[in-house]
Amino acid sequence: MKIGIDIDNVISNMDDTLLNEYLKHDKELRGTGIINHNPYNVRCGMFDWSKEEEETFYKENIERMAKDFRPLNGAKRIINKLKSDGNDIYIISGRDNGEYSEPREMTEEWLKKYEINYDELILTNAYDKHAKTIECKRYKIDIMIEDNIATCQDLKENGIQVLLMNTRYNQENKELERALSWNDIYSKISNLY
Repeated sequence: MKIGIDIDNVISNMDDTLLNEYLKHDKELRGTGIINHNPYNVRCGMFDWSKEEEETFYKENIERMAKDFRPLNGAKRIINKLKSDGNDIYIISGRDNGEYSEPREMTEEWLKKYEINYDELILTNAYDKHAKTIECKRYKIDIMIEDNIATCQDLKENGIQVLLMNTRYNQENKELERALSWNDIYSKISNLY
């Protein structure tokens, strides 16, 4: 089976890292802390920053922060198990979006550092909700593991089976199956063999 897997908030702990970095920066800005404990995501209304303040901090720091992301609990073990089960693993990430100076090199180094086995790395533009669908169709991906609801819906509408990774911002989705942990994902995929 050909399995596509996103990186940020699927393999990596992007939101946890952003939250820690945003809390540090907030102390430098005003020290008001979290004003909304239930925002859509860390970047959208959790702090009392202006849109410009948030965007500037993100753009100036995302590359540094991305290098510090760690794999989510169970991600490495399950991905490597899926690979050893004979599946082809395609890492499909929206990191080719202008936020990183060398997105391919940075991502390859990160995957190597954490010993995540894969067959192919495909980078798309995160701001184009159709980009991953196009690549999944091109590579004939059987199932995609993704966190973004809009991307999941586009994949599903185009006949690609999708599993939604559990994140803070997709808990209330009504259009897709419930969000899953890595153990749930392995169970679902292994039942397809």
